[in-house]
Amino acid sequence: MAYIVLRILNETRPMWFYLPSALLFVLSQLAWFLLVRVLCDASDSKVDGSFLATLLETAAVGVLYLGWKSITEESWDDEYYPS
Repeated sequence: MAYIVLRILNETRPMWFYLPSALLFVLSQLAWFLLVRVLCDASDSKVDGSFLATLLETAAVGVLYLGWKSITEESWDDEYYPS
């Protein structure tokens, strides 16, 4: 993906969205595997690591969407079905 964005499209702005998205995904996986027991014990089994992991993964997908939108933003105003 970095090769296509940086070399072929000559865009750097989407990479500034993809890096935080990757970081959020890594944090979500760490929360899933490392914080499950800690959060579950601390909250008396009311909240576990999957809740935090789901929030972080949702944020990662949202930031990934913003990166995709920044690549395709000039084609949003194109009229597909001209009259």
